[in-house]
Amino acid sequence: MRSLHNVMRGIVLGFVIVMPGMSGGTAIVILGLYGRLISDLARLRIAPHLPLIAGLVFGIYLGGVAFARLLIFYRDITAAFFLGVILVSVKVILKDRPALHTVNLLALLAGLTAGYLMAGEPLGLIEGAKVNPFLLFSGGAISSAAMLIPGVPGSAVLIVMGIYDDMLFFVNDLNIPSLLIFGCGGVVGIFVLARLMAKYYERYQDFLSFLFAGLIGGSLRILLPQVLNLGVVVSLLAGALLVWYWSEKGETGSVTKSGPQK
Repeated sequence: MRSLHNVMRGIVLGFVIVMPGMSGGTAIVILGLYGRLISDLARLRIAPHLPLIAGLVFGIYLGGVAFARLLIFYRDITAAFFLGVILVSVKVILKDRPALHTVNLLALLAGLTAGYLMAGEPLGLIEGAKVNPFLLFSGGAISSAAMLIPGVPGSAVLIVMGIYDDMLFFVNDLNIPSLLIFGCGGVVGIFVLARLMAKYYERYQDFLSFLFAGLIGGSLRILLPQVLNLGVVVSLLAGALLVWYWSEKGETGSVTKSGPQK
C-alpha cells in the first residue's frame, strides 16, 4: 500500500515538473518528501524511492503527451496558460527579495537580455526539430538540478534554452535516443550539480534570483499567443491562479511537512 502511495505521489510530481513555471522542489515539499529525499540522494540511497521514481517517469510521460497534444491542437490557449504560469513564477522567485539595487538590477538586466537572445522560435509552432545532443544533455543536467531547489522552476530552464517544446514532442513520440541523452544529463544534474547549485544558490540567492527571473522574463516572447480572444485570456488567468495557489500551499507545506527551508 505504501509503495502504491509513493507511485501516485511520483505521478503527481512528474506531471507538475513538466509544467513550465511549476517548481519541482516546491512540489516535493508539498508532498512531504523534501528532507528525506534530498538526504537519501546525497547518500546515493535510491532503492527506497524506486516506486516514487517509477511514478515520476510515468507522470512525466503523461504530462509530456498531454501538453504536446495541447500545443499541436490548441497552441494559443496552451501558450497563454504557460505564460500565466511563468509570469506568476517570476513573482514567486522574487518574493521576499530586497529592493532593487545596482548589483541586482544588473543581474536582472543581464538575465532579460540573455533570455531574449537565447529564446528560439515561438513555442509549439515547429515540431520535430533536431536538437544538438550537447544542448539536450546540458538541459537535462541544469533543469534537474534547478528542480530540486524549492521555488525554482526546472522546466522554465528548458524554455530559456529553447528546447521545452522539443522535449514535449520527444516524449510524445517516444524518441528514445533523445530522451536517453536528456535523462543522462538529468542523472548528472541530480547527483552532481544539485548540491553545487544549492550551495551557491544559498550563498548568492538574491543575485541569482534576479538573474533567473530576468532569464525567464526575457524568454517569454516565445509564449505570446498569435491571437487574443476570451479563451486565451481565461487560460492565461487559470495558469496564473494555479501557480499562485501552488506557491502559497508550498509555503505552508515547508513548515508543516518538511520543516523550515533555509
